[in-house]
Amino acid sequence: MNAILRGIKATYNFFSGDAIILSTVLIAFALGFFLDKVVGVSSLVLTIVFIALIVLGLALTLSREALSHQRIH
Repeated sequence: MNAILRGIKATYNFFSGDAIILSTVLIAFALGFFLDKVVGVSSLVLTIVFIALIVLGLALTLSREALSHQRIH
């Protein structure tokens, strides 16, 4: 069991290292798949939604980091 947990942690750190970024990327891919296959939106709309979600994840992570640095000082 310990080896499995180490493997999961190593995979997490390799791909993201941050839960917010990992979550928003997974949501972006899932929503992109749904919008493409089920709703059938255009590629332009799909691209805009995907990029917006990724940027949102990055912005949330950066704001969390900035807030944590303000608490230290």
